[in-house]
Amino acid sequence: MISQVYYSINMTGKFKTTDEYVWGVEDILVGYKSEHPYTFKLLKPKKGRSGCLSLQYHNQKSETWVVVAGIAWGLTIVNDIVQSYVLRPGDHLTIKAGTVHRLLAVTDDTVVAEASTPDTYAANKKAIKDVVRLHCVHGRECQVPGDIFQCKLVLEAIQLTESAISVVESGSVPEEIKLVDNPQ
Repeated sequence: MISQVYYSINMTGKFKTTDEYVWGVEDILVGYKSEHPYTFKLLKPKKGRSGCLSLQYHNQKSETWVVVAGIAWGLTIVNDIVQSYVLRPGDHLTIKAGTVHRLLAVTDDTVVAEASTPDTYAANKKAIKDVVRLHCVHGRECQVPGDIFQCKLVLEAIQLTESAISVVESGSVPEEIKLVDNPQ
């Protein structure tokens, strides 16, 4: 069903806004106007390192990812625990505001639907983006973690990411490392 909806949307080409980033593109279907009560995007990251999104969190935005096509790898830090997930079509992951997270495409055809609380930047490109980057494989500016414990968690997340990238770029699917199922 999800794939059929994506196919219908994709074939009509009726995206209201498409934003291009170093990691890939996001098509904004809802949320491109400030009066929209939520934001709905299709994320299309490139495979592997070139499509690895920042290790980041949002101060206000909460979101849910649903994999529509391909295979994605997600990482979260919740309750001081670094976890990773392998997400296939129909799988979802909810990320509350303040949760450190990252997304990586495992396959070339990865498409992730993202429903979220309003994303001000999606509607107004002059607005400040609600993104706090902690690490970026593309060299974009990042914030230094606040204390030594946060630094250790970020370093653990970076190591797990580098391992996942190596596995993806060798043509395999990374292993999941999770202690609890979507702990949000």
